[in-house]
Amino acid sequence: MIDTQTTRINETIDALAQVVGTAIDHECPDEFGLIENKINQLEAFTRECQQEMWAEQAQTAIEHLETSQALTDADIEVIRTFLVADAEHYLAVENNYGDWLTELQRVFDDLSQRASNLDSRSIGEFRGVLKDAIRLIPDIRNYLEDRRRVEKFNVALHTVDSQSRGMLARVLREQLNSPNR
Repeated sequence: MIDTQTTRINETIDALAQVVGTAIDHECPDEFGLIENKINQLEAFTRECQQEMWAEQAQTAIEHLETSQALTDADIEVIRTFLVADAEHYLAVENNYGDWLTELQRVFDDLSQRASNLDSRSIGEFRGVLKDAIRLIPDIRNYLEDRRRVEKFNVALHTVDSQSRGMLARVLREQLNSPNR
């Protein structure tokens, strides 16, 4: 079953590569919307594959959590995989964060300059710069939210008590049983 799923992922990536090339060539927003939709579908399918690939190990970790057994390295790995691995890997490969901060400062410096001389002609330019800030902020916020999520997980993992063990077991069980997580 896993071979079939990874084949499907590879076929989807190959098909997406063609759509990406076309979208870049045509610079058509509809084509980029299609890419966004397909990538979201691929992410959901990949999450389901991950759930299936780790199901046995997750069941063992759930059992250890619920019976207050010591967590093994494998248990910690499966908990990490289900709760923060996506964020950890995103943080490791994201290479634009510093550029985003520099760009945000540039945009706000530009807004400050423009704000002092607004009139009926320049207000449209001001709105264009605002639009740049509006586009940029979610990328920065998402990066920082993922970083905070990983940090909180790392701290919480070292202070696992009986209440948090139960919560972790519930979260893992939900992850295994829900196609929407």
